[in-house]
Amino acid sequence: MTDAVFHPTAFATGAASRCLRLAALARRALCRAVMGPATRPAFDELPDNLLRDVVRSDIPFVARALAPANRDDALDRINRSVAERDTATRLSHAALRLLLAAVTAVSAFAIPSRTVHAQDAQIERGRYLVTLGGCNDCHTPGYFFGKPDMTRFLGGSEVGFEIPALGVFHGPNLTPDRDTGLGQWSADEIATAITTGRRPDGRVLAPIMPWHAFASLTGQDVRAIAVFLQSLPPVKNKVPGPFGPGEKPTSFVMKIVPPEAATMAGSAPK
Repeated sequence: MTDAVFHPTAFATGAASRCLRLAALARRALCRAVMGPATRPAFDELPDNLLRDVVRSDIPFVARALAPANRDDALDRINRSVAERDTATRLSHAALRLLLAAVTAVSAFAIPSRTVHAQDAQIERGRYLVTLGGCNDCHTPGYFFGKPDMTRFLGGSEVGFEIPALGVFHGPNLTPDRDTGLGQWSADEIATAITTGRRPDGRVLAPIMPWHAFASLTGQDVRAIAVFLQSLPPVKNKVPGPFGPGEKPTSFVMKIVPPEAATMAGSAPK
C-alpha cells in the first residue's frame, strides 16, 4: 500500500493546509490501527511532519520513511516498543508452552497411576482367591513331595492324577509362558476355562479340575484370577500328558487304589 507525498509549501491557501492536516491525522489513525498497543504511544509522540512520508504501515517501513532529522530518536523509540512487545509475546508463548507441557506431564503420570492402582488391587484380589482356592497344590512343581518350588509357582506339576476309566492328568502350567503355559490365552478365555471347564480349543478339562465349584465365582472375582495369572513371571515347563486309559504315564502318578474287596466285586465307581 502506498500514499501520496504532500509538500505544504506548494499550497498557499488555508483550505490546502487544512487538507494536509486532515491527511496527517488520517495517516496517524492508520498507523494506530495497524500497530499493536505497545507501539501506539511512540507514534503519538511523533510530530506530524515525521509522519507525512509514511508509505507503508509495517514498522520497519515506517522507520525508514521518517524524516532524517529525527530518524535516530524515533527509531530508538519504535525499536524499544517493538522489542518490549516481542519479548512479552515470546515470554507469554514460552510460558504457555511450559504450562501445556506441565499439564501433559501431570496427566501422563496421574491418569495411568489411577489405572495402575486399580489393576494392582485387582491382581492382589486374584492372588488372594488363587491362594484360597488351593491352585498352588495341583499346579506348582514339588508340592506333592512336600517341597513346593516357589521359584516356579504355578508352573505345572510333575505329579498327575489317575481317574479311573479316563486316564492320567497333570496340573498344567498356569503361568503366561507362550509355549508351555497360558501365554496365548486371553483373560476371557482363562475365565471361561475356570468357570465352565472348557479350553479355547474346545477340549473339556478333566473332572479333577473343580470348575463346577468355581462356576459360582462373581464376574469380578474370576476376572481378578485371570489378571493375576497373566501377571505371573513366565515359567517354561511342559507337563506330561494327558494320558488316556490305555496309555502309560511318563511321570509320577497319584492314583486311587480301591480296597481289595471292592476290586474283586467290581464295585469301583464308573
